[in-house]
Amino acid sequence: MQIIDNLFTSEEVEKIYENYKNFPYKRTEVDAPGLPYTGLISNLNFQDQTVKSLIERTKIGKIELLNAYINLFLKEEKPYFHIDGQYGYKTLLYYMNPSYKNYDDLGETYLIIDNKIQGIRPIPGRVVIFDASILHRASSLRNEDRFTIALKFKKGDK
Repeated sequence: MQIIDNLFTSEEVEKIYENYKNFPYKRTEVDAPGLPYTGLISNLNFQDQTVKSLIERTKIGKIELLNAYINLFLKEEKPYFHIDGQYGYKTLLYYMNPSYKNYDDLGETYLIIDNKIQGIRPIPGRVVIFDASILHRASSLRNEDRFTIALKFKKGDK
């Protein structure tokens, strides 16, 4: 797992949030077959400038982008643990909300690594990259909707 902070300036973080917060979002995802819908998504074009910037700035390598979208979790959402793909595939999450202040705001991404739950705080502009086979889930923010850009990659070298 890799965590990258300050990938974008605070002005860029705010601009990204403003650009995407009002996109059209739909309930189309389930965390696993048989579970109810959780969260909403808005698909992103692979040529989207923020998608391209995330790939370039993280230096994720020459791996194939399979999916790009924005996750929107409403304040009361209760997502389930799930995986995004097979071992060797990668998930990149970019935390869009510019107003996160402290631990009490919640909104962490929880990953199960070596039978322990590890929480990643949704620091504005933070990126986390992890193997898509790691069991993980989002959590809602306490006082606002939670936005993340999710990029999914085919097997790579990082």
